Amino acid sequence: MKKIVFIADYFLKHIVGGGELNNNELSESLEKRDYDVTEIQSRFITLNFLKSCKDCFIILSNFVEMPLDARAALMDMNYIIYEHDHKYLKSRNPAPYDDFKAPSSELINYNLYKNAIAVLCQSQFHKDIVQKNLGLDNIINVGGNLWSEESLNIIEKMSQLEKKDCCSIMQSNISHKNTAGTIKYCNYKDINYELVADSSYPNFLRKLGSNAKFIFLPQTPETLSRVVVEARMMGCSIMTNNLVGAASEEWFKLKGSDLIDFMRKKKEEIISTIEALITQNNRNTTEKPLVSIITTFCDGKTYLPYFLANMANQTIFDKCELIIVDANSSGNEQRLIGEYLDKYNNIVYHRLDEKLKPTPCLNKAIQIANGKYLTLALIDDVKKEDAIEILYNEIEKDDTIDLVYGDVIVTDTPNQSFESFETKEANLFEHSQYAFSKENMIKCLPGPMPLWRQTMHEKNGFFDMENCNYADDWEMWLRAIESGSKFKKVNQIVGLYLAGGRSQQEDSNQRQEEAKIFYKYSHLFGSNFYKFKPYFDQFLESYS
Repeated sequence: MKKIVFIADYFLKHIVGGGELNNNELSESLEKRDYDVTEIQSRFITLNFLKSCKDCFIILSNFVEMPLDARAALMDMNYIIYEHDHKYLKSRNPAPYDDFKAPSSELINYNLYKNAIAVLCQSQFHKDIVQKNLGLDNIINVGGNLWSEESLNIIEKMSQLEKKDCCSIMQSNISHKNTAGTIKYCNYKDINYELVADSSYPNFLRKLGSNAKFIFLPQTPETLSRVVVEARMMGCSIMTNNLVGAASEEWFKLKGSDLIDFMRKKKEEIISTIEALITQNNRNTTEKPLVSIITTFCDGKTYLPYFLANMANQTIFDKCELIIVDANSSGNEQRLIGEYLDKYNNIVYHRLDEKLKPTPCLNKAIQIANGKYLTLALIDDVKKEDAIEILYNEIEKDDTIDLVYGDVIVTDTPNQSFESFETKEANLFEHSQYAFSKENMIKCLPGPMPLWRQTMHEKNGFFDMENCNYADDWEMWLRAIESGSKFKKVNQIVGLYLAGGRSQQEDSNQRQEEAKIFYKYSHLFGSNFYKFKPYFDQFLESYS
């Protein structure tokens, strides 16, 4: 008997909600097909528990309360995500953004979605929004919801009864269901309404179906809106906005018994789809790299031969993967990289068809990466031969540390080997001269060669490519620290930084961007806020 572990924040025995009703019916239907289903709340998922069910299939529903380390461990298991809302966003609400596409800095849990065998969405509307934001190819629209036969019988009975000339409003304490706004609208339009609520789901259906109309004006895109479909199955007229997923489905034109019959068939179709995913068991068992080395460039042939040799000579390169994103270079970069692709199977080359700025290229590299840790490698910089190993060993010692970095030396000589450089304190990269603290993050302490946990992006989003063209790393690290991340400096020299990079340009746009970041995170800097305030103010004054 195939064992299934069903993970959700809450189940029907805890609260009565659309997601919980759907999940309950899925569990019971799978049990009828001889699957052994164990339900467990997400907050109780531990690493030891996941080890105990390594041969199980995981259905992951709502997981807001699931620990971050458990989410990371789950990525190596066989699982699907049954998506009920928008847990790839910090706000869980794509409504404020143009075309529902959120900024890169708002995207979270990306790898949890990426590594799922499938992400099940409940409508085409839902799938389109997820696709716009994540751009993954494992997203499936199941096009409906699951109802028990008992519930459908109640719905069918209510569809045949005469209804009151009144409008139902669902009474909900969930703010985005917008009960207060809907009441206000009805009062303004002089619409006769009745608030519908009942802790008993059958009684709720009977109350909902006793009125001729149902009005629902959500503030967040509804993945389907089970209650709207229920009202329609009971023959009610629907008044809603453009945020209801069910309206994107072809079957939404049906009503009453026709829609009820359709949902009976749809239920079998959805469960068969899930059963097919369970049985295919196609988890990639290839061992993942420890560290993903990420680099991006455009027209980098001057540095590329030296850079590739420097990376391949890293002491733990065989345990790493090198992710190269080429922003449509015009030289012979493809040929140079091709020679290394023939020699090494741990290099991934992704060439774009347009010249994008560095930040979106960096995000693309991170999305491709599969390592537990990420490290930045700029093609005009040089790492010490054991730089990645030094940083990796340090972060592995302490799972409370999210990012480590070492000292970096500034050089004026392109493609200079680390061994030939004569170390001088005067050449120490400025930001390496400060111990780590929130206050000292007035400087971008990690510098050009940090190594960090991939889970930082699962929690905090990607680099902000919408607002940052120069100080994207400083903003990213400040955002992580704001949410509780801890960094650590390793007192060893890990490489050479070629002078003249983005951080050393005298550009008014760059300084204005930095000033805005300074004020955005001013609460982190302590007394350094007042010390540096006059410096940043001069750039904002020139901007205004």
